[in-house]
Amino acid sequence: MEHSPSDSPSVGQAFTWATGLLESRATAFLPPHVFVAADDQERWATHGGPWSKYVDDLIKVSLDEVVGLHDGEARAQRLLTAARKLVDALRAAGPDVGVWTPFGTRTSAFWASWGAMETAVDRVDAQLSLGQAPDTVHLSDDLSLDTLQFWLRGATSPDAAAFFGPRLAAMAGEGESFRFRAMGAAGAVRAEWLVLRTPKGLVMAAEDDGGRTGMTVSGRAGDLLMLLKRRVPMKEAAVDVQGDARLLEHWLENVLV
Repeated sequence: MEHSPSDSPSVGQAFTWATGLLESRATAFLPPHVFVAADDQERWATHGGPWSKYVDDLIKVSLDEVVGLHDGEARAQRLLTAARKLVDALRAAGPDVGVWTPFGTRTSAFWASWGAMETAVDRVDAQLSLGQAPDTVHLSDDLSLDTLQFWLRGATSPDAAAFFGPRLAAMAGEGESFRFRAMGAAGAVRAEWLVLRTPKGLVMAAEDDGGRTGMTVSGRAGDLLMLLKRRVPMKEAAVDVQGDARLLEHWLENVLV
């Protein structure tokens, strides 16, 4: 079963999943249903479907539970309770407890970063769903930079395929490059990442190579993040694309962060 963050359970379920992993000190993958749908373990153990179908079924469980709540305040409190439990679990664990993570260092610090970043993006989803125009949704530059770094490191990790899903295999190539440039005030570059397509998949380049053919995407960190998280279409994103735009289209189709 592949695990894809772009097809994650509902945010409340995701908080509960992370809390369960932390509290149990799990050092191997445990699927979300172990913690969010514990009353029907046999159903999930024999599910057999793809990850996307599994997630859809999990979300249906969450929606059924929410329907039983009478008003928005009760639903908000349900989500806040899940968030508080995650914060409590993180505080109890500290940053260095060994626990399963989809990529990177296998410590509880991963889930602290993940929680903050996913919450920020879910807030954007809420704003967009309420009709707010994408160009009026503003994410903190510092948080956006951290989130970009987090997910680009994840997508280029040797462990990425298991978490990002089978489409990531389509990113194998012959050295084409993706340069993501976060811009600050007065045209200053705040951060830059160079990702290369290799025969074995995506890798983060340690050093620049101006001779590589590819494309560059520049913009404020928040705008880059909304594009790479596919919250805004490529043609509507407040970014500047230089080079072969087809490469960026290919990225957005296959790197589901």
